[in-house]
Amino acid sequence: MARILSLHAEAQILSLLQIILERAGHEHLSTTQSRTALDILYKENIDLFIQNLMRTDINGCEFYAMMQEDKHLRNIPVLIISSINPLIYPELCFHVIRDLYPNRYLLMPFSPQQLIATTNRILSETATSRTTP
Repeated sequence: MARILSLHAEAQILSLLQIILERAGHEHLSTTQSRTALDILYKENIDLFIQNLMRTDINGCEFYAMMQEDKHLRNIPVLIISSINPLIYPELCFHVIRDLYPNRYLLMPFSPQQLIATTNRILSETATSRTTP
């Protein structure tokens, strides 16, 4: 079982993520606030961080950049879920798209099966990279 933190601007999306991820056997934490997510990422052992790009407090592009600059946070795998198609708007968050698209970027709407498959693949890759010297 993995501990997954989701940050999204819409509480309804977080509720759906919780249902899907918990049914897949994962522990799910969630918040709509970027500052709260930062606190959780620092205090808890998080195996995967799921976030959207468009938020009013700290947008997902800025949040991802902050994580990459922080030695504690940069090793936490990130999955972006977004309604923004990066092939149409590649200039929006070039560094996020460069690092995460397409393997760690789910375009909304997506199916529960897509979310679970992507989540499990990322967790498997992360577990493999942590055990490989």
